[in-house]
Amino acid sequence: NGTLTINPAPLTVTADSFVRLYGDANPTFTGAITGVKNGDNITATFGTVADPTSPVGTYPIVPVLIDPTGKLGNYTVTSNNGALLINPAPLSVAAADASRVYGDPNPVFSGTINGIKNSDNITATYASIADPASPVGLYPIVPTLIDPAGKLGNYLVTPINGTLTITPAPLTVQANDATRAVGAPDPVFTGTITGIKNSDSITATYSTTAT
Repeated sequence: NGTLTINPAPLTVTADSFVRLYGDANPTFTGAITGVKNGDNITATFGTVADPTSPVGTYPIVPVLIDPTGKLGNYTVTSNNGALLINPAPLSVAAADASRVYGDPNPVFSGTINGIKNSDNITATYASIADPASPVGLYPIVPTLIDPAGKLGNYLVTPINGTLTITPAPLTVQANDATRAVGAPDPVFTGTITGIKNSDSITATYSTTAT
């Protein structure tokens, strides 16, 4: 007799590649198997170590063959990993607008952060270069993110300034009443100014058309 040697058939399993944002759930991974013979019941699952908390980066998607009828010994298997690319998630921080009167201290600034994933401990402070001596006008309110756990590398950040509007302060100048006799010279007129801020050097003179 001669001998018929049956060699293993080549079988290739290849995982597809996927892209998702940081903080999102993994998509349903897929892939392909080529080379299955005789309708053998060989299938595959595809998985990765990455989860929603995994930082931005590239992770392998690994195929695992399932062979309930023990047919894999008839194959020479080539396994090709896919790649899961995790991109930064969008995050915006917006300072709220505020207003105050000239000479007053700044109010407590506030704002909002949108896009935080995984309950990451990211907060913000909001500040302006304006102080009580700043003149009437518009000033930016600038947000600054605080990231004690080092998570900001997983985000694409869009900062949005607010606007601080400084309005004129009310100021009143009041002349005091006075009397004199006909033909007498005018007395020295006096009065009061109320509402001066920042010790601004504003004074007043008081006069009349009477002679």
